[in-house]
Amino acid sequence: MSLPWLRENWQQVLRERQQGKLAHAYCVPWQVDLGSALFVAEWIKLLLCSQAEKRACGECKSCLLHKAGNHPDYYSLASQDGRAISVDQVRELLGKLHNTPNQAGAKVVWLQDAEKLSVTAANALLKTLEEPTRDTYFIVTPERTERLLPTLRSRMQLLRMNTPSAEAIQQWLAQQLGRILTEEEMTACQRYRQRPLALIEWVKSGDYPRDYVAELSGALLADEALPTPAKADWQDWLLATEQWLQELMRVQQGAAQTQLLMPSKQAELQQFLRNRNYNVTDLSSWLQLCYGIRQQTNEQSGLNGPLLLQELWMRWL
Repeated sequence: MSLPWLRENWQQVLRERQQGKLAHAYCVPWQVDLGSALFVAEWIKLLLCSQAEKRACGECKSCLLHKAGNHPDYYSLASQDGRAISVDQVRELLGKLHNTPNQAGAKVVWLQDAEKLSVTAANALLKTLEEPTRDTYFIVTPERTERLLPTLRSRMQLLRMNTPSAEAIQQWLAQQLGRILTEEEMTACQRYRQRPLALIEWVKSGDYPRDYVAELSGALLADEALPTPAKADWQDWLLATEQWLQELMRVQQGAAQTQLLMPSKQAELQQFLRNRNYNVTDLSSWLQLCYGIRQQTNEQSGLNGPLLLQELWMRWL
């Protein structure tokens, strides 16, 4: 595993495989900037390889078939153009799984965008996860695990990608760049701990993204006018709201500075919480409302996302 912060996750998979304790279904939160795409790709190759040890050999017939994109025992299912995954799509997939493996090995299913499963599709999949066919492995990658049916989540083993420390990212980034990091880059390693793969591209280009969290935090801490979300960026403001509430929860619970997105703002955030008399229960309930807005707008067309977000801000500020 080339990404050092994911090596512990990789060792877990190898250990369970060697001990014959692999679960038939794993739920892996989809975090591309943390390396989930690379991890899942290597995992699928490992499961399909007929001679794998610590990684796929890349040379056996099974590996060559997968590399060519026509392995008969590999299946993938994803949302098309953001639409719901239908029960018919799931039933078609499950029908194929009853066939005998072509390569006399494992059958591997990669279910992407799993949060977009319709209720009937999720229930159809649930029956298979309760009674899986032999040597069949599901890798399920939702963007948000909380949006899966609880019964579906309970039939899978959750495998969260490890988030590296700021120091680990600094060391990795310096190695990748072949030089000492600037002070700005070292600060960015703390700010974007969950997005190291995006961070290295920003550092190389010198083009950092707009920091919605910092802007929202600045307005709230200074008691200034809140931003005005537009159709083009309201989801960025929604994500920033979620991240800011999560940061407040970490501060409220006494998390170490190394765990904070904005450690330099810790004292100001503590004072903000005291002034507003907010507790973790309040923050958690508002965070759930954010998730609710995201789910509503994904499932129903025509909703005014910017207005819903502004109304949410007004409810708790």
